[in-house]
Amino acid sequence: MPLTILSALLLLASASALPQGQPPASPNIQNLTMWGTGCPIGAAGLISGVRNGTPIFSFSEWRLSLPNVDDPENEATVSKFCTEEMTLNNGPVGLQVRIETVTVTGWAELDEGTKLVIEIETKLGYIVAGQQIATIAKADLKGNDFEVPLEILPSTYSSCVDETGAVPKIVIKTTVSLIGEKRADGTVSKGVVGGAKALGVHFDPVWRPCARPMVRTK
Repeated sequence: MPLTILSALLLLASASALPQGQPPASPNIQNLTMWGTGCPIGAAGLISGVRNGTPIFSFSEWRLSLPNVDDPENEATVSKFCTEEMTLNNGPVGLQVRIETVTVTGWAELDEGTKLVIEIETKLGYIVAGQQIATIAKADLKGNDFEVPLEILPSTYSSCVDETGAVPKIVIKTTVSLIGEKRADGTVSKGVVGGAKALGVHFDPVWRPCARPMVRTK
């Protein structure tokens, strides 16, 4: 995926958070890597659109399924994960960033008793920034679609962007699991996620000025 597509997108939604009189910066992505069992093979994911100024990553190869098995010892949980790691430069000097929300969208078909669990973990540089977990049941689906905004807690900010413009590395790990219900007859409730529609991952960053050191007066 050409990284230049992202260069002008990441902070457009955050311009209003900048101090008045300071022009918004447009960080450039130096490197974007993804790895994990849920990432497309040989690619860094695709961009299916832009919302609030940040890209929506689309994973069309992410698919999980729980069969209706007759073996009561068969594992009733399947999961995949994908970690996105972004290194940016030309950032807004004197500001720090946090990931406010990560929204995951997709398609699922769930039996009664089957749970779809989505977990988000974030890092900003070497700081473990926050995480969130959401559980979806059949009744939570709209048709077969779901859209889950996860508020990342605690609200941890990165270190400051220094005069070099280097933004602390943004890392977002998405884990999706299907948990089947083991029935009395030895079968497990079924479920499929990511079958008919790509899994989408979108994040909202928030910026603020760094705290200035106190000046001691005599």
